Amino acid sequence: MPPVLETELIKLAGTNGGGPHDNDPGGNGGGGDDDEGGRQDRDGRHIPGAGLLAMRLALVSITALFVTIGIVYFARARSGLNWQHIRVPHLLWLSTALILASSWTIENARAWLGRKNGHRYIRSLTITMCIGAAFLASQVLALQELVTQGIYLRHNPHSSLFWVLTVAHGFHLLGGMGALCYLLIRASNYPPVVIFDYVRQRSRFAVSALYWHFLTAIWLGIFLCLLLWP
Repeated sequence: MPPVLETELIKLAGTNGGGPHDNDPGGNGGGGDDDEGGRQDRDGRHIPGAGLLAMRLALVSITALFVTIGIVYFARARSGLNWQHIRVPHLLWLSTALILASSWTIENARAWLGRKNGHRYIRSLTITMCIGAAFLASQVLALQELVTQGIYLRHNPHSSLFWVLTVAHGFHLLGGMGALCYLLIRASNYPPVVIFDYVRQRSRFAVSALYWHFLTAIWLGIFLCLLLWP
């Protein structure tokens, strides 16, 4: 083949792949999609990693909140004025077991999402939601146990520490349950969304799971603090 003709053929072929071209101005040529999400993210509205970055920034502020509460009460405890150690309700052991179990079930949901099994993914999310609700119920019962003992928010600095930390954590967990509920509703209304909108679903789930595991870690810290505080 003459060199000039060969050069022209190379220019006509281009670098967009060897398959037949489509008429999409933004297309990359034939040979299939260039990412696992297919055409779902060509509208440019989905920015991979943006949600995780925003959540990490939010977790910094939440961590600062709980650390600040701990520092304030640590300083207050060292003064010894009206500080009375309270007996931690036994239901908090159940709460700890429940929230650890929920971290395991949410990881099961991640595994099923990775396999694009919508039905098992939905079931694991549902179980996680139920365990989260049971955790909150056990927290409420633990607070009621303190009330029956005559220990209230202003009873002494140690009891107020218990009330403030558990209530603050409970409200944050409600937010996590709201995020899981959103994922569950989307997947339940249309289970194939796990396949056809996989990239977005995986991204949203990663943000929610990070927040959930963070709350698990925060609770373990709170529980140890309440259990071992002198």
